[in-house]
Amino acid sequence: MLVLMGLVLCLAPADALTAFPPKFQVGKLNGNVVLKCNTSEQQVTWKQNGDPELMAEVDPKGQTLTIFGLDLPATGNYSCWAGTALLDATYLVVSRPREKRMNVSCQAESYYGSFHCSWTGPHSAVFRARLTHSDGSLGEWVPATGRRGQFNASFLDPSFCPFAEELRPLELHLEGLSDTSYLNFSTSFFIRNIVRPDPPQELTVQRQGEQLHLAWAPPASWPLPKSYFALLYRLQYELPNGTQVTAGCPCPARLCVCHPMSSLCCAHPVPAPASAPAPAWTPSSTQGCHWEQRLAGGLSNGPLPTALLLSLGW
Repeated sequence: MLVLMGLVLCLAPADALTAFPPKFQVGKLNGNVVLKCNTSEQQVTWKQNGDPELMAEVDPKGQTLTIFGLDLPATGNYSCWAGTALLDATYLVVSRPREKRMNVSCQAESYYGSFHCSWTGPHSAVFRARLTHSDGSLGEWVPATGRRGQFNASFLDPSFCPFAEELRPLELHLEGLSDTSYLNFSTSFFIRNIVRPDPPQELTVQRQGEQLHLAWAPPASWPLPKSYFALLYRLQYELPNGTQVTAGCPCPARLCVCHPMSSLCCAHPVPAPASAPAPAWTPSSTQGCHWEQRLAGGLSNGPLPTALLLSLGW
């Protein structure tokens, strides 16, 4: 989870935004704001939120429009026209004091340089995001999708090399507009710090006498060669008396368990750096698991005494 510093503004009734406007301007509350119509036309008319009847504090003069003492009712979409032809439009919002903290979560499934981020914001807001790549180049603005105050966007760093050491963090920039407010924040991070591999695939469980044999394959999305991008698997199983046992499997994707079990929890496979100790892992049954598979009976060599629960968490 990444903690960000941002600028967040309050809300007031106005026309709801459905997409990030191509042109916007931020003004200070109670300050004067000058908008310009980007056109060669000398005779233009102005509208506020589609209404030609402008407020008393709005003074249009040809290609410029001045708002004296900007307040919340004066925010919104200002457009200039030549007859019925739309010439230009600017969405006007106000600035407010900076909020102390905001949270955004970014996650990558592998070292291919692609990842996605999610965050919360005002329900009426629209967002866009841009990435500064690992080579210092600036990416294009990406529109964020949002629903009920939950927003997310996906990114790709084309200059990222999974076989090279990360020397420079990626920088993420976000801008948001609500009906009357403006928000922007940025943060930086390394891909290696946000990697959360997908669940293992081809998971099988067999009972052979008094033993259970588990086998699996690395996630299909994990980069090759898998000998270079090593994974460390940690498993937790629970005995019928409630005792929890933890086992590790750093290399082969199989494990033989010699105890009767009622459940099994398999933590996220995590990168195992050659020069770093294995990361800490805290057993917590299935809490925090985002994937699980339940097997009950019908195993190759006979049913288990109780249902077997396999889940993957981190």
